[in-house]
Amino acid sequence: MTAPVQWLFHAVLVSAFASLYIWHGGKAALFLSIMMSLILISGLIIHLLGPKRIRIRRQMNSERIMVGEIVRVRVEVEFECRIPLLWMVLCEDTPAGVHRKLFFPGNRRKFAYQYQMSGLRRGLYQWGSGQLYWGDAFGWSTVAAETAGSTPLVVVPSGSTYADCESASFANTDEGVPIEPITGQGSRSPEFREYQPGDPMGRIHWKSTAKTGKLQTFLPEISESTSLGIVVYEGKTGYGRRTQEAKEHPAFERAVNMAARWVFTAVRDHVPYQLWRTGEDTGSNGETYWLSDLIHAEHVNLSLDRLAQANIASAASSVSSLLEPTMLDEWPTGTRVVVLTGRLDALLTEWILGAAERGHEIEVQLTETPFDEEKVTMNALPEGAEHPSVQWTDQLRLSGVRISTIADSTVPSAGKAGVSDVGA
Repeated sequence: MTAPVQWLFHAVLVSAFASLYIWHGGKAALFLSIMMSLILISGLIIHLLGPKRIRIRRQMNSERIMVGEIVRVRVEVEFECRIPLLWMVLCEDTPAGVHRKLFFPGNRRKFAYQYQMSGLRRGLYQWGSGQLYWGDAFGWSTVAAETAGSTPLVVVPSGSTYADCESASFANTDEGVPIEPITGQGSRSPEFREYQPGDPMGRIHWKSTAKTGKLQTFLPEISESTSLGIVVYEGKTGYGRRTQEAKEHPAFERAVNMAARWVFTAVRDHVPYQLWRTGEDTGSNGETYWLSDLIHAEHVNLSLDRLAQANIASAASSVSSLLEPTMLDEWPTGTRVVVLTGRLDALLTEWILGAAERGHEIEVQLTETPFDEEKVTMNALPEGAEHPSVQWTDQLRLSGVRISTIADSTVPSAGKAGVSDVGA
């Protein structure tokens, strides 16, 4: 009950037993009236002389953990109080749920204990405001004080391997083996494409031109890239619908997890890299930047923090960042760009084609295979018409873009979020 109701209830009881004793007399009525008066007086003392200047400090083994890891928290409680206290309960609103700890202070004014949290999903967290309770032996009189929260915790994608379902393209990348572009027939993509305005006349492939009757040009030679661009597509049309009971979108989590793995690979190989989330503002004042040749730990943490905040946005919110021309201008020619998305859409395809025309080495990794939705769409298309994704794929492959699928990869599960005591 609330404090005003509590004091009113005590006052009514004291008045009732005192009136009973005055009207009827008797030792029992006298005893009850005295006891209720003592409880009321002790409640006033506890309320007026209870703990003041409460200080709570939290220390963690790390303020940045990966999905699936356990974080241990040490809590130190310190306060000032003029009277001995029989009991105290500290309730903390942690990212993994509410944690309660019971103390028996007596004359002690400082305590420390530990608990651990597990099963936290990717994201940014902070402790909410908690409550510290104390009172008398029977709980008739209780007082509460609000405690400060706002302690930050970042849960970043693990970037872990995908066991036996690991992408062959990534395995080849780790070993330094170049990846061959994949075509619809499983062979290498053509080394020439149809002529486009602006192509140099010296790159015309006359033999193919004679066969097709249309001007064909060699694809621009792409030198081995010394820098890496990692693009995480957050457009809503790049992913299928999530089931209502699912807390996470598997395809999007695969994309974010793979982006983290690319970051770790770039750090391991000392390759300058750029992480780009399409849902972010990436203008001149944005956070996107090239890292120097010497990659420091704080740079990696910044990248992982941005991945921790990644979310599927509406398609419209991604237009401004994807169509930002300054981004492609800032990338050195020949940059290797890895695009991570669930599936292709018109906007992303247009942007990738523009990046390929600027001489960048583009690789698209798809984290879902929308067979079911394609069947639904095909039923609505005229007979003989191709699904748009097939057309987009063909356009990209003709431009020299490599496409691979990692839809059968499983994302490490974080499990169920929970908090438990550690030690006594």
